[in-house]
Amino acid sequence: MPAHPGTGVLPSRRPGGPPHHLGSGPSGPSGPSGAAVGRLSPPARRSAAAPTERRTVVGDVTLAYLPVAPETPLQLAAAEGTAQAVIILSGSVALRGRRGPMVPVDRGAVAAAAGALTLDGGGPAAMLRLTLPLNVLSRRGVRLPGGVARSCADGALLAPLREFAYALHRAPPLAPLDAARAAERSLVELLVGTLLEADPPSMDSAALRGILRTRAAAIVQRRFTDPALRPRLVALELNVSLRHLQRSFEGSGTTIALEIRRARSDYAAALIDTLTGPDRSDRRIAARAGFTSAGQLRAAFDDRFGMPTSSYRMLAPTQVLPSA
Repeated sequence: MPAHPGTGVLPSRRPGGPPHHLGSGPSGPSGPSGAAVGRLSPPARRSAAAPTERRTVVGDVTLAYLPVAPETPLQLAAAEGTAQAVIILSGSVALRGRRGPMVPVDRGAVAAAAGALTLDGGGPAAMLRLTLPLNVLSRRGVRLPGGVARSCADGALLAPLREFAYALHRAPPLAPLDAARAAERSLVELLVGTLLEADPPSMDSAALRGILRTRAAAIVQRRFTDPALRPRLVALELNVSLRHLQRSFEGSGTTIALEIRRARSDYAAALIDTLTGPDRSDRRIAARAGFTSAGQLRAAFDDRFGMPTSSYRMLAPTQVLPSA
């Protein structure tokens, strides 16, 4: 996107050295365990007019601290298929996406858009800039249509997002790759939750929540015997965030996790009613019903029916269930 006269353009990579990578693999030095260790290259020399930006890369997410000079237009370029979010740490700015109106964003608020962002006026301010693949947000139910900027000024997750992102940027842990992935997941979930909290009420109506619950229940009934099935996998199949799925069950008297446990417990009861011999043991029934252990089966069964499996066996008629 061409810059207007007087507009500073941030390059996609900082001249003078690679960004700070956390758990990024072969380019950094290795710690005792062989995992990549983050390294911050010395800052490159800059002209007085160039903005100063320090970057930290956590998986697919890049965080950059960016000061904004008063009344200085600034374009934040982004590659195709990239989303950007800015968290205002101090001051206030006005910004827009590739199209649409200017959006005022005050201290503590978050704004996001697909593609490039343009800051016009405002300042002095300091902000954190997050860039990540657009599909990371879209497959969790966040929509950023048409390059129009969205702002989020309220919500329970704004403060945790701001504090976690700033702490992660200031002091990225020198940790193995698994820790970097966990930090990335936490950051993305906080961002997704913040953006979903700002959805208009019409996008989260009672009718839509009911439709989402029905679709989730159908997935549970189809896949509950798979021990790997968890609420997060149901959300992934529905192309919404886990928080959005959980929110759709609020006020319904149940949760997605409880629906999975109930489906497995009901099937376990049917197996006890129909199996005989060694196949009727808790261990084998747990494996067939989708539980990961006999102990997990017994806890869920007692919660569902108010009695242990041993007591239920004494009440249940027995038949032979044909082998699958």
